[in-house]
Amino acid sequence: MRYFDERDPVIRLKLSLMQRAFPARDVIVFGDMYGVEGAYTERCLSYGADRVVLIDAFETPGWLETRKAHPRIDFYKGDFSDPFFMQSIRQSFSTGIAYDVLLHQAPIISTLHLILDKVRDKFCFAQPMIKEQKFQNTLIYLPGSTDIKELHPNYHRNDVFNAFDPYLVNVSAWIWAMTPSFVISVLKGEGFEVTYQDFVEEVLPNKNWIWWGCVAERRLENHQHWSKVDYRQVFGIKESLFTGSWSFGDDNGFHRVRNAITRIARFVSKKKS
Repeated sequence: MRYFDERDPVIRLKLSLMQRAFPARDVIVFGDMYGVEGAYTERCLSYGADRVVLIDAFETPGWLETRKAHPRIDFYKGDFSDPFFMQSIRQSFSTGIAYDVLLHQAPIISTLHLILDKVRDKFCFAQPMIKEQKFQNTLIYLPGSTDIKELHPNYHRNDVFNAFDPYLVNVSAWIWAMTPSFVISVLKGEGFEVTYQDFVEEVLPNKNWIWWGCVAERRLENHQHWSKVDYRQVFGIKESLFTGSWSFGDDNGFHRVRNAITRIARFVSKKKS
């Protein structure tokens, strides 16, 4: 069932972030199906977007009706944490939106990189976060943790807030607890600068959790990013480890192998004739 009550403080937060990111000609939205059935995707049209693409792994009957009613909306069914699926999407978009998705992603850094790789200008992000800790950039792996009282978002509703099961490590679970400073730093490494941020308190029963969101803008291309730097460059290796470790890596070895293959080919050819 679709829930989209604009009196809800979390929904108001997310909409306020979108309003700061518009106008936008084309928009890509990640994971907007569960609970809201593409409501933020649809809202992009009323904010002036010419085209909106939603990526999610499943769809609902209600969403199918929304797509029929709005031909400017496209839907790519797939996993946005899958690099092969994401590589199949050739275009980029002026604005990207990712709400309530990153805490469920096991490959968290890689997933955020794949998402941002499709965004040219502005990025809206919001989800449940933990308040800043003693150390900045805190990221806590929840499955298997025994600090349930301090970290569980809603201990009395474990049927909805699946967490702390060491074997339940998939998108149905709360895998990560992270601070806003962690997200800000990761965005900066991806070439994005946070230009606006806001949060809502007392939404979840555990007071250590807040709903935090931001708008980030692409500022530069980071050529030192892990996706761009070759391991040989990092370790100062001038020559391939593979070719330097085997006898055919040198010129004499290469010629010996080539001559052997030539002789074998001639022998086979004679046998056939």
